[in-house]
Amino acid sequence: MLFTDPVFLTKFLPLVLLGFFATLFSKTRWHSQILLIGASLVFYSWFKSEYLILLVGSMGVNYVLAKHILVQPGTSKSKRILVAGIVANLLLLGVYKYLGFLTVNFNALFDLGLPDPKLLLPLAISFFTFQQISYLCDSHAGKMDPVSHNPLEYALFVTFFPQLIAGPIVHHAEMMPQFRKIITPSARAIMFCEGLCLFALGLFKKLAIADSIAPYANQVFTSVDSGAVVTSVTAWGGALAYTFQIYFDFSGYSDMAIGLGLLFAIRLPWNFNSPYKSENMSEFWRRWHMTLSRWLRDYLYIPLGGNRHGKVRQYINNFATMVLGGLWHGAHWNFLIWGALHGLYLIINQAVRAIAKFFGVLEIVETAKAIRISSWAITFFAAVVAWVFFRATTTSGAISMTLSMFGAVAEGAVHMPAPLQTILWGTLAAISAFILPNTKEISELFEKDLLKRSSALIGALGITSGVAASAAFLASLSLTQSPFLYFNF
Repeated sequence: MLFTDPVFLTKFLPLVLLGFFATLFSKTRWHSQILLIGASLVFYSWFKSEYLILLVGSMGVNYVLAKHILVQPGTSKSKRILVAGIVANLLLLGVYKYLGFLTVNFNALFDLGLPDPKLLLPLAISFFTFQQISYLCDSHAGKMDPVSHNPLEYALFVTFFPQLIAGPIVHHAEMMPQFRKIITPSARAIMFCEGLCLFALGLFKKLAIADSIAPYANQVFTSVDSGAVVTSVTAWGGALAYTFQIYFDFSGYSDMAIGLGLLFAIRLPWNFNSPYKSENMSEFWRRWHMTLSRWLRDYLYIPLGGNRHGKVRQYINNFATMVLGGLWHGAHWNFLIWGALHGLYLIINQAVRAIAKFFGVLEIVETAKAIRISSWAITFFAAVVAWVFFRATTTSGAISMTLSMFGAVAEGAVHMPAPLQTILWGTLAAISAFILPNTKEISELFEKDLLKRSSALIGALGITSGVAASAAFLASLSLTQSPFLYFNF
């Protein structure tokens, strides 16, 4: 059941909202928590009910492990339980996500003849595994209040359906306090209006922009993956189309998820902040998939040593973090290469800054307009090149397309002119990504004190939100449905 699915929009969501508002009249909060947990499990099982046991089992095991860790956090016994929990989580993820990849590659290297397990990847396993690992780590580090560790709040933290399938990757410290927070009716009304607007904007991003650009990107990448050589113009056109497709697809999903959370008075963390406006790769990763970047920083980069042991160690840690971040997206050499490219980008960025600082020109580099524009252009096109490996299904296709982008085109290369629809929507996508305010900035309008005091504005926003949501809903019924790209990860 997709967020854009008419079944979700006309049946599931209205019924859950109706039940949720009914529970608000109850004096105990666990009624609404049970309702949302039940709705989330139904939502997950809609995709493939067999994996519901896997989700519930993973949740139960991690809850028990955390409970034992919280008895004596920070002790050697607690650490042993933590290590066992991390290993168990990674084994579960590894079996389903990487066993087939390893089997195929070991067979190719050593001619072992091992059978390919061909396991179907359980939906959202990468997301709920990472969330639960962070919960275990923070329990051991003493960052968890044992009193707040209860089964209902933990289950809702893991399964809350707006973020369950493809994030944002939430942190217990930002979620669990909200489950207990008392919200006034006026604040709830503002959150509901804001949620409707965000959901409508996300729906527009996905259906109108991303899905309109996708056919051309798919055509180009399908051709190179099948062995065709394309012209430089076609290669750049396909790469740029995918660059905007994945941004508006994933940020559209994230906006819809955040919007859905607000309908239930739960604020999920932002996942995007205009990443294509970034002037260097470090900034790009502070703006792109922000919750994954945060997780990789807190639970991988910093434990590896971060920047605490000199520049060389910092570069190694950055590279290792990005390679593993690439493999988190999927078991394929292309994801490893994509992560390695971003690791190299970060190393180059940090090395250039170190050199500029050494010669005393760092302030000039950071403030001179011409240098900033050049840095932005280099950062954007570096990201575009890396997206080729992220999107292509074969390494040979990705290499062929990259060579075409840089002019190494053989005779007889195929030229695929972009249709007018792609050009028009691509232009709108570029204007939106490079110039217009993003949904995070738009959403801040709802949080101003003046807005909170004005019932007239609340009413006007309610009407506007309703109209926007209705228009987006009608569009979802008339436009072709396609899965969100990050459902694959």
